[in-house]
Amino acid sequence: MKTKASHPRNKGKPQALSIGRSMYAKLLMFFTVIALLPLAVMGYFSNHKSSQIVNSQFGSYGMNAIEELKLHLDTSIAQMDNITGNLLNYLISAPMVIEDGETLNYSRYKEEQALQRYLISFETVNIVSVSVVMPSGKFIGSGGLDQARLTESSFWHQVAGNGGRQVIIHRPDYYYRFVNDNMVISLVVPVKDHFGLPPGSRILIDTKADSVVNLLRAFQHNMNAHLQIRAADGSVLLQSSEKYSSSEDDIVWSGVMEREGWTVEARMPHAEFYRSSGVILNYTLIVAGCTLLFAIAMAHFFSLRLTRPIQKLTHSMRRFGQGELFIQTPVLTSDELGYLSQSFNRMTGQIQDLVREISRSEKLKSEAELRALHYQINPHLLFNTLNSIQWKARLAGRRDIQKMIEHLVAVLESTFAVSKTLVPLEEELALVLHFIEIQRLRYDDAFSFKLEAEPELRSCLVPRMVFQPLLENIFFHGFTDGAGEIRLSLVSGSGEIKAELTDNGIGIKPEHLLYVRNGQVIPGKKGGLGMRNVRERFNMHFGENCDFTIESERNHGSKVIIRWPKTYGEIHP
Repeated sequence: MKTKASHPRNKGKPQALSIGRSMYAKLLMFFTVIALLPLAVMGYFSNHKSSQIVNSQFGSYGMNAIEELKLHLDTSIAQMDNITGNLLNYLISAPMVIEDGETLNYSRYKEEQALQRYLISFETVNIVSVSVVMPSGKFIGSGGLDQARLTESSFWHQVAGNGGRQVIIHRPDYYYRFVNDNMVISLVVPVKDHFGLPPGSRILIDTKADSVVNLLRAFQHNMNAHLQIRAADGSVLLQSSEKYSSSEDDIVWSGVMEREGWTVEARMPHAEFYRSSGVILNYTLIVAGCTLLFAIAMAHFFSLRLTRPIQKLTHSMRRFGQGELFIQTPVLTSDELGYLSQSFNRMTGQIQDLVREISRSEKLKSEAELRALHYQINPHLLFNTLNSIQWKARLAGRRDIQKMIEHLVAVLESTFAVSKTLVPLEEELALVLHFIEIQRLRYDDAFSFKLEAEPELRSCLVPRMVFQPLLENIFFHGFTDGAGEIRLSLVSGSGEIKAELTDNGIGIKPEHLLYVRNGQVIPGKKGGLGMRNVRERFNMHFGENCDFTIESERNHGSKVIIRWPKTYGEIHP
């Protein structure tokens, strides 16, 4: 035995040292070559490709900003045009006469109020106001407008000088509210006299331009660029900054709006556009140098530590092959070799568990055979004894004892039929009636029992012996001296059966109800297994497709509701 044990020790160490030095040199050379050769090529192509991607993304971002700004403007103007169309349709469909001045007629006053309510109904989060402004300055619409400020504002003088439809982006100064601090998009549309309004009246719609302004600011902040909106005549309607000076080599993105013909343009300095490419090149060189140093350090680190776990694992595998099934190898690393060592330890542990499981299974098998023999003897002896008692009760003229034993035998026969896990509902209900008759003989009709079951359900399957434990709980825990009312109903649902068992007993204490619902034993109380047993048998056969609910109110009775899938099949004993 000493010679066999010393053999791997004497020859294992020199081999490990020799292999370790060889692997160290090879790994160091390998990682150095791997780092040097492709690093330069990868760095070049990475820098080139990254620069292309960044420049392309900058260009896409610029065009996306232009398209998004156009979309916001077109959407806002289209919304205002739709409101104008709806308002004109309203004026046509509801004939009215609006006077330019003080309203002296009550019917005219009502028409103005109706028009004002209709105009205010258009106001939303983005629509600031919808108003009709008459030549004298009188307006109908939002209460936030200041008539004097509006008629005196430079905006309204500009609008009055042009008789056609106008869209203007500006900062309003004719509101009472905070809107004066924000930019708005104003749509001014002249109204013809046949719409019931005084000649020269105009529709004024103001929409918040916050989204447009935010886009301009975000583009300027993210890209360090300039964005502006120009009208068809070349005038600047809105721009991100007034201090920007353009250059011929600027990177320019532009687009023209289809509705108004406005030009949306974004400009970015050439040097600023390509600045990210230079940053990428600098970082590429830094990363390449760090990667080379890191590769050499990792080659040195792993080459020194790679041989030791391999040697330990090889030694353990050799001993395992020699018959030491309970061997465990130390886990020295957390990499693939460590995982391999853990897998080896799990394998040996599983073999140990398998050996123990086989031993336990053999023991349980022997015990099960003994119990099966015992169960075959006990029911036979019990039934013979009960039959003898029944015969003697008949001879003695004790009809009540005879009937009780007759029903008891029927219940016991079903109890000992352990091979039947699912039975027809008709058979289970027959067992319920036998149990009820036993209780009726016991308590001398102190209770009433009502059974309601749809005929088509009697061939459906149900776990064996599930109602009898629930009924027994009622007599044992719910009734006093067996007095009370019990009702068992079974109805058909959508692909399921619903069983509802109710009683008017004393119910379950609130502090005990949670234990009963969870199938737990009530602390300090005996029993409590019947309810859990019924629940577990339903779950075992139907899983999540069944539902078990318990409701109880103290001194008002309890209700147990069970739902399970409607199942048909042939039962084999």
